[in-house]
Parts: sequence; C-alpha cells; structure tokens
Amino acid sequence: MKSVQQAPGLYYEAVAPPAEPSPLRSDIAGFVGRTRRGPVGQPVRVTGWREYLILFGGLTAKADTPFALKGYFENGGDVAHVIRLMGSLPTPGEIAAATWNLTKPATNKPAWPGWDPSQGKFTDGAFEIVASSPGAWANGLRVKAQYRWHGASGNPEVDLTVRAADEPVEHLIGLDPKKIVEQVAVKSALIRIRIAPVDPAITGPAITGPAAGDGPHLLYWDDIVLGSGKDSTPSGADYLAGLDRLADEAEVALVAMPDLIRDVGADNAIAIQQQAVVQAELLHDRLVLVDLPDSDPASTEVAKWADKFRPSKIDVNLRAAVAYYPWLSVQDPFGGINRPLRALPPSGHVAGLISRYDRERGAHYTPANATLDGAIDVTAGYALSERAALNELGVNVLRCAPGRGIQVWGGRTLHKDPRGDDNRFLYIAHRRLIHRLIRGIRQVAEPLVFENNDAVLWLLLTRAVTTILSEAYTAGGLKGARPEQAFRVRCDATTNPEEERDLGRVLCEIDLAPAVPMEFITLRVALSASGTLDVFEK
Repeated sequence: MKSVQQAPGLYYEAVAPPAEPSPLRSDIAGFVGRTRRGPVGQPVRVTGWREYLILFGGLTAKADTPFALKGYFENGGDVAHVIRLMGSLPTPGEIAAATWNLTKPATNKPAWPGWDPSQGKFTDGAFEIVASSPGAWANGLRVKAQYRWHGASGNPEVDLTVRAADEPVEHLIGLDPKKIVEQVAVKSALIRIRIAPVDPAITGPAITGPAAGDGPHLLYWDDIVLGSGKDSTPSGADYLAGLDRLADEAEVALVAMPDLIRDVGADNAIAIQQQAVVQAELLHDRLVLVDLPDSDPASTEVAKWADKFRPSKIDVNLRAAVAYYPWLSVQDPFGGINRPLRALPPSGHVAGLISRYDRERGAHYTPANATLDGAIDVTAGYALSERAALNELGVNVLRCAPGRGIQVWGGRTLHKDPRGDDNRFLYIAHRRLIHRLIRGIRQVAEPLVFENNDAVLWLLLTRAVTTILSEAYTAGGLKGARPEQAFRVRCDATTNPEEERDLGRVLCEIDLAPAVPMEFITLRVALSASGTLDVFEK
C-alpha cells in the first residue's frame, strides 16, 4: 500500500522497470558516427541523454554526432542505439594509460618505514591505469590515490579521485586493495585498472608498516597522469561496417549518420547513404535520414545533389530515404565569443521529432508542421518558389517562422517516379505505416514457421494479421468507413497453389489503404520451410 507522504523526510516508492527492447517499436533511432568516448564499433542501447553522458561522454568539438543525439533527446527521442566509430582500431599503446607504482609513495607526504604493497593487502606491486575507452579524450586525465591502513570498515581501503577534462569528477571511495581491479571496472566510467610489472629502477626506499591500532595511517602517491591516447577519422568502410552492425538491431526504425559528410566528403557520402537505403529496403522496417552537404545551400545546388543521389543508372529505390534541409545552427560551447553557433546536420533533431510523434500519435502521422527544439536558427532561408522546387525534389525544407521557431515543412520521401504518376511511396507517413505493420506482422507470423502448411495455418496467419491491421485502422492509419474498406487479407488455396506448397512456402496477400491519399499498397508475406519470413511489396 502506498504510504501517505505528509511529514518531511525521504520516501521510497517502487516503480516499474524500463520497458524491455521490443522489435514492435517504430520510434527508435540508430546513430552511426563519432563520439567523445565509449565502446567502439558495437551498438549500445541508450535511454536518454543522461545515460548517454555516462556511456559516451558529453559534447566534443571534433564530432557532430553528440550534438545530434542531444537534439534527438531534446525533441522527444526516447531510446537510441549508438555505434561509435573510429578509424583503425587503436593498439594498446595508443590508448591513454599510465603506471601506478605502489612501491613508490609520494615523497612530500607522511609515510611509514617498511611499506610493502603485499602487507597492505595489494595483490601486486604495480598497476596500469588505462582509459575506459580509446581516444584522445583521456590525455591529461589525473588520478589521485590515497591508502588507509584502517578504513571505515576496519580493513585497508583505497580512495581514488579521477579528473578528466569536460567530465564530472569521480570519487571512488573505500575500494578493497585485493579487489580494486574488479571494483573500479564496476564503479568508474572513465578508467580501468590492470596489473603491470614493477620497474625496479623507480622503486622507492624501503619503509616500515605501522603497528595495528596506531591510527588511520594514510599513504599517498603523486598524481597519475594518463597520456598517449589517439583519435582517428572513420573511413567509408568503417561506416559500412557500422551499418551492418545496426542492421542486426531489430528495434532500430530510423537511421542517422551526422558525421558522415565531414568524415568522408560529400561525394563519398552519397554512395554510403545509398547503401544504407538499400539495406533499409531489404529490411522493410526502417527509414534513413539523409543529410545533404552544407557547402552551398542554393536551391540549384540542392537540385544537383538530388540528381547525383538518384541517378537513373543505379537501381536504388528511395522510398526508405528522407532528406531535410538546410542545416541547423545550434549553440556551440567550444566556439567561444567569436563563434557561438555551430552548423549541424538536422537528422538527429528531426529523428527526435519523428520518435515523439510516433509515440504520441502513431507511425501513420506525418512528422511535419512541427517545431524543432534545441536549435537557434537555420543556415539558409528559401523563398516560397524555392521551397516548392525543393519539395518536388523530395527535400523537406526546414524554415524559421517568426514566432513559431524552426519548423519541419514537408513530409515526403526521396522516391520519385520517372513517369510522375506513381505516388504510392511519396509520403513519409505511408512509408512508416508500412514499416510499423511489417514489424507487427513479423511478430505474429514468425512463431508460425514450421507449422503444417494447410488451411489451419492459413487461418491462424489471417487472424493474426487482421488483428494488426484492425489496430492500425482504429488508430486512424487506414482509410475507409468500415475495416473491410480499409484492408483485405487473403491467405487460402488461391494464394497458396500446390506448386507454392511444394516449395514449403506460405503466401499471404494484404491490401491496405493508407489514410491519405486513397491508394492501395499490396504486401505479400511468405513463410518458407527453411525458417525465414519474407515481405514483398507490389
């Protein structure tokens, strides 16, 4: 029973734990790019800006991805998967580190004769203190160590104070000398401790340990300063590898690469962005937020970029790609008085807006005519005729409207039918509705793989898919006075002739009408005897 909290004091209340990862969610973004620190090359699930600060550090002048993630969470993003990129992985000698020689306490502090690390309950005579992750961020990091013969627990204890530039100070109090390696790994976000050989040349003079009961007996060492950490710029291959890792994260529904253009150049970025779109097309469940170069914001230059991005000789379906332009101006704490603002690709901020609208209104709602938070201005403005031209190119304009802030003014994908008469894949809302439905269909259909391919299986699949579509219809994502006008599900002997069953496949055809405009899109769901689930679109 909940207590009545009337008297002053500290109260505790049980709350539900955070939601578990779910492939049904369509509001979660995946970011691939550079960060201040953190694990390299592996996706990390982050719930909020505070957790991001703990795992990857704060902003850095060297990268746009941290600024983009801050904008993502400021605009309503709830969860993100982050893959930190570096160039070639650093060797052990390129990770910031320093040696802590226990046999050589500080000479300007009180000590006692006969000091021996083993008598002080240390397992080794020297440790190597290394940064928790590679990069130049840890160069100059300082560790102050203090030893107490009789700590608060009555046993020997070690206190470490860790200071790094632009990081909160860490106070690691009451560490057990025998378990210091394991305890630091759990308690510190900045450092790790490894056993290191003792260099006899730097061993201090022999001193004697105190007798029991003689007091706290403090022992100090000179500050341990880390160095030799290095940063490196990711290559195109690093980004492609990061995209491959991100493809394995079923939760990811939005993909952003804010540092891509700065790292590999505008021309090379196009090929990588196209590869990300191809990957999204194969997965059928995510949208790629494509950043344009900011070198020349003229509408004619944007048109030239669009021509490069969708060349007729390359078969790239762009219904899973969306572009927003121009770049944003955000506050830059590293710019000083002369350069207080930083130009930033808009993908992170817009991804946060899409994420929030998804949770509040549904995946079928167009993320447009909405205000972006965390930005001061846009880097370019366009007249009405120019906005119309960019809209026809599939580039969604960001505008600064007096009294309304920075607005997203468009909801189109980059898909463009050469004939100009096929608008099935033109709108972001339709694309994301399809992605949400495919996620739901996978969830209910995959457990049916390996069932007998007969009328019972067809009925189970039809019932499960109908439930998903009914939810979308009730939420307003499908158009029609009645559900049967909004969608149809066919899974029977007609869609599954004998030759299909002999191949071990089950085909389920789904017709659905997105709310606006009234256009039918057909999905085909195929279950195979090999245990795979495929979704095709007509």
